[in-house]
Amino acid sequence: MLDVRHPFFPTFMRLMSEAASKSPVYDLGTSGRFVKEVGLVRHLFDEQEYRAGGFHPDNLGKPGGCDFDCDIENMHDVPDGSVGSVICMEVLEHTQHPRQAVSEIHRVLEAHGIAIVSVPFYISYHGKSEVRDNPLVFNERIRPSGSRHSDYGDFWRFTHEGIALLFAEAGFSRVDVHPVDGWLLSRLQVLGLYHGLSKLPGMAALLSKLDRPRLGRATTMHFVRAEKS
Repeated sequence: MLDVRHPFFPTFMRLMSEAASKSPVYDLGTSGRFVKEVGLVRHLFDEQEYRAGGFHPDNLGKPGGCDFDCDIENMHDVPDGSVGSVICMEVLEHTQHPRQAVSEIHRVLEAHGIAIVSVPFYISYHGKSEVRDNPLVFNERIRPSGSRHSDYGDFWRFTHEGIALLFAEAGFSRVDVHPVDGWLLSRLQVLGLYHGLSKLPGMAALLSKLDRPRLGRATTMHFVRAEKS
């Protein structure tokens, strides 16, 4: 998870500012209002124009909970072209059919709307499914994994080319992909060392100078800005 010391945070702020300027804003696949990194930039948003959607959430309608029930692969209750911007943070890897999810994001966005999406690349398994033992497939049937926030699986990792292809095939006219870090920070993140080191005086600035994010190289995750024509 990003924090204000992370070298990618200024770019994250810029992307979130643009999303906040295109209302209504739909935060899809979340566990509540302004959770994860979105909570760091809550001040950017008009809270009346922000809606949080989770899959069969237990906290639906509760303070700080989700505003609506949302199956990102089939948002049949959301009209075509009715959304100004979409935020979708660390969700696509948990969907069984990410191509369908991206197509739905494109459908609900209005013309010139944008989607800000984050997806993992170099990161360990982080699902909550209890599917851990072989056989994973038996008699041609895959062992099921849920989509609720209590038992979701973790299915996919995305290169910059793969995620760009998904969004291009869905009909987006422009897709920009940003690696959040490079070989050094991505390895420190995987080892669980980054957050501790970054709290040391001057260490966050030093790590930022040593790290060089580049498309096509190791990175913890990619941020995507996709625009609908």
